[in-house]
Amino acid sequence: MSKFGKTAVLAAAFCLASQTITLANASADAVYFILCEYNGKIALMEEGVDEPIAVYKTPISSLYPADAELLREGIRLKNRAELSRLIEDLDLE
Repeated sequence: MSKFGKTAVLAAAFCLASQTITLANASADAVYFILCEYNGKIALMEEGVDEPIAVYKTPISSLYPADAELLREGIRLKNRAELSRLIEDLDLE
């Protein structure tokens, strides 16, 4: 995927993830994931928890600047499918 394509995908994912959407069937105890910077690397966090679920080998400095900035802000993901797509798009190890 081209530099523009990855950045566009991340921007779209960030926009969708940052919107608050209330669904009639949504559980009040829904678990959200946050993909973010953690000690210079990329980490997967559960919202509200201080310790990462996973830390990826890929340093944030190896990403495109726009992607790195989104990760510094934190990308909120509502399910594992969104997480899997983003990990694949970022080519994380």
